[in-house]
Amino acid sequence: MLSLQVFLIYGLLGLSTLVNIVVPFSGSATITPLLAMLVDPHRAIGIATFYFFLTAPPRIFFFWENIQWQEIKTLLLPSVIAAFFGALALVIIPVRWLLVTILLFSIYFLLKKLQIIPKAKWSHRYLDHFVGLFSGFLQGTGLAGSDLRNQYLYAQDLKIAEVHGTTAVIGGANFLVATIVRLNTGQLALPDITPLLYFFPVMVLATWLGKKALFKLPKKVSDALVIGIMIAVIFSFAYAVFFK
Repeated sequence: MLSLQVFLIYGLLGLSTLVNIVVPFSGSATITPLLAMLVDPHRAIGIATFYFFLTAPPRIFFFWENIQWQEIKTLLLPSVIAAFFGALALVIIPVRWLLVTILLFSIYFLLKKLQIIPKAKWSHRYLDHFVGLFSGFLQGTGLAGSDLRNQYLYAQDLKIAEVHGTTAVIGGANFLVATIVRLNTGQLALPDITPLLYFFPVMVLATWLGKKALFKLPKKVSDALVIGIMIAVIFSFAYAVFFK
């Protein structure tokens, strides 16, 4: 029988799914801690991986017309390959190094979004591949790879809805690979993740409601929201680097 704590946490997961559509934020900073209240942190990372995979199909369905297939063509393959090795390795590089790297690139992408730094076409291809590889590796380990990829996509002038659809395809593939790796290496067991299947209808409903709210936002508000999200991510990683 499910306890009151489990119902509360599942309710918070549903609310987080809805709010994340309108105001995207780091899932690894919210979902994983919630799951860690139910299981040990290591298993929480594994369960969160499957949770994030389950959030992808509803986003792909509801934001299908917003998906930017050119970005997927560029980022998907290196991202999935890196996610495989990230899931195997968990974290073989000190976490602080990873956070510093994400922080620096987040600042760079914000400056590009604000047109303070001009777009350098000659280096664009190399940056694409790096973002694909690094964000995939991070998602494989259970860290905030989507934050880096989303910052990059915002810097490409994608709207929030376009980022949702595009990153759902890439992130969904990464999390599927990471989940399979964790199940086959014993990091995760089927009984750990099957309860989330009962939660799937809530994810679908929350995603649909979030989309309804998102498309009611005026363009100026949406643009300001993107800048605000990028700045919030930078402050979040700066705090993690310097104060944790």
